[in-house]
Amino acid sequence: MTDIFFENDHILIRSEYRAPDIHKHLASHMAFCLEGELDCIVNNISLKCRGIFIKSDVDHTIYAKNGDMLIFLFDTTSDMSKRIERQFLKEKDYFLIDAPLVDQMVCIWDEYGANLKEADKRILKECGITELDEIITDERILKVLSYLENIDSVSGNIMSRLCSEACLSESRLSHLFKEQMGIALGRYFVLEKMKKGYIHFERTGNITEAALNAGFDSPSHFAATCRRMFGISFSEFIKS
Repeated sequence: MTDIFFENDHILIRSEYRAPDIHKHLASHMAFCLEGELDCIVNNISLKCRGIFIKSDVDHTIYAKNGDMLIFLFDTTSDMSKRIERQFLKEKDYFLIDAPLVDQMVCIWDEYGANLKEADKRILKECGITELDEIITDERILKVLSYLENIDSVSGNIMSRLCSEACLSESRLSHLFKEQMGIALGRYFVLEKMKKGYIHFERTGNITEAALNAGFDSPSHFAATCRRMFGISFSEFIKS
């Protein structure tokens, strides 16, 4: 089975990944198995572990021979990705997660896995890379988030619409958004468009229709964006 949850600056995927090809992408990420061990290859180094952090833009593959795995993909412009770099990676390509921490994360998943949003928050809190309750205080940013949440398509003129909605200039909105959200506004657009594409696909089962409805120029643009973010195309992703 595959479950997916989109948050402001990252994506959580529960998947039965089975030996995907070596790939790399723009997201840094964390993966851990819900049972058994992971088999990993990172920059031609073969590893067995319960959990792992991997730096962005590094050749790798991760798979679980038995059971499911959880994968967190973090946008590299986000504060959360920077915390991972400081606390775990420290300029290394990967970091193996201690078994006791993996056990704690699995326990959280067992208790809260039916509620992906809650499980996501608690697992990241357990890792020490996010606060359990991060509060957005600026009403203009809340208005922008509400606007983005309630539209079906993130189209080319989205920035001007948001500036009008928030009564801010483009530069001021971009600065304030990064300050409040911990992620660059342009990268947030990419994640939001991917989220909407996934939702449209769930409704229609048609990748072409989902891509255009979400605001991508074409299905190939959708596929290229997914490959850039995940390291695989959208059609490969939904088969995984």
